[in-house]
Amino acid sequence: MGIYDNKKRPAAKFDFSLGQLKYPAIFLGVLIVIIIVFFALQALFQPQPIIVSLNPNPIDLAQAQAALLTVNAVNTTQENSASASLRVVPVASEMFVVTPASQEISTLEAGGRREFVFQIRPFNKANPDSTVPPGDYKIKIFFEINGQKFSKEIVLQIKGAS
Repeated sequence: MGIYDNKKRPAAKFDFSLGQLKYPAIFLGVLIVIIIVFFALQALFQPQPIIVSLNPNPIDLAQAQAALLTVNAVNTTQENSASASLRVVPVASEMFVVTPASQEISTLEAGGRREFVFQIRPFNKANPDSTVPPGDYKIKIFFEINGQKFSKEIVLQIKGAS
């Protein structure tokens, strides 16, 4: 009975069934769901860099000639900012005048918030004698801070003068 004898030994038996994977698969599934819920909740509770409100919306041209757009710019980065910029751009730029078109923010601490007010006035630049047609118009807000760029889009509704 030496090591080099030609005696055949039985192969090792591995008893395996799919039923054994039941509990590890359930554990892995629950773990994946917990991770997904964690990241979803984290995104919900993180402050938004641009918070806007538009008043009045819709603009009834028979009653109001402009809307006030209030923009809260929030520094969501972990560093203080020495310079940041905020711009409001109507997609249909020939139909609106925005005053002021942009704002520079000299300093904004980490987690800090600053509020700005923009006036949006419907004015048909292509044909100043006519009014802006009724409809929905998109307004884009751009915020750049610490090299990061954020944007938000809102809809301004115009009702015709009766």
